[in-house]
Amino acid sequence: MARMTLRTATTLALVLSTGIACAPEDGGDPEVGGSEAAGAFPAEPPDGPMPEIGPAPADYTPTAAGSPSTDIWLGTLVREGGALSIPDLGQATDRDAYDNQPSFLLDGSAILHTAALDRRQTEIMRLAAASGAEPGASERLTQTEEASEFSALQIPGQDAFSAIHEIRGKQYLWRYDLSGASIGPIFATAEPVGYHAWANERVVAMFILGSPPTLQVGDALTGEIRIVAESPGRSIHRIPGTEAISFVRKVSDDEWWIERLDPAAGTSERIARTLPGREDYAWTPEGEILMGDDSRLFAWSEGSDWTEIGDFSDLGVEGITRLAVSPDGSRIAIVANRPAG
Repeated sequence: MARMTLRTATTLALVLSTGIACAPEDGGDPEVGGSEAAGAFPAEPPDGPMPEIGPAPADYTPTAAGSPSTDIWLGTLVREGGALSIPDLGQATDRDAYDNQPSFLLDGSAILHTAALDRRQTEIMRLAAASGAEPGASERLTQTEEASEFSALQIPGQDAFSAIHEIRGKQYLWRYDLSGASIGPIFATAEPVGYHAWANERVVAMFILGSPPTLQVGDALTGEIRIVAESPGRSIHRIPGTEAISFVRKVSDDEWWIERLDPAAGTSERIARTLPGREDYAWTPEGEILMGDDSRLFAWSEGSDWTEIGDFSDLGVEGITRLAVSPDGSRIAIVANRPAG
């Protein structure tokens, strides 16, 4: 009989105690490897049949109706002597509309992002991440007439992405192949989902709207879902090189912390306090956290405080919010408000 390693024993204990599975010890890199679990999502949600979706409530307003006018900027993330810089930031979308929520494909070749086509509907787009890509050269992926999609992420180990599927006032976590074709819902009882992040090929952390909003962890194979935190922020990420999830916990109106969550144990610990009033951030593969404040970009690393690494006001960048870094750390996507007028 093979000797059980400490990690295997710990993982087994967590699975037995919580019901939420971790990736197997010998499963390889979950970002690039293909596990059996990755292609084995049930055809129907494992947590029960999908409820019938009736007419939209009378007071329902599509998410697209309130979307601000934003652009995505792309640049090269350069590291010299431990210092980070972005020498070539350029505008990648150029519309008087909502282009937002970028996430890199796992091979780094492109980003998925949300685009508001009008005040009624959003769709998922693919934008080449290569340096020098023409602004506005986004390819539309989803083609849903009645629903909207947003917050797209490639699912580890799959040629598929997940996104929030908004239909008649309901918001479910849905799966699509990389061409944009709908595969179907991942969970039936997790609703309304606002944001999410994959810990591995099957475990996902979800921001569920409510009073208060909650952070919930779900297993896409078993359908097990449980609450792990209250009052999270919208920026949820897998910490590179781990199966841990980071999120912002809003302790009070003026005290927000980035925390590290163990999805199996359901426990979390503080990493760093956010910049005042800011909740959007991204990780580099080396373990830095990047966060914007108006036109400036800051970096945090363990043992150091927030340090400014760039001011892009001369480019017309203002109101930086969401960020994404490519898996290899070479490219960065920055969302900023379009200047008024």
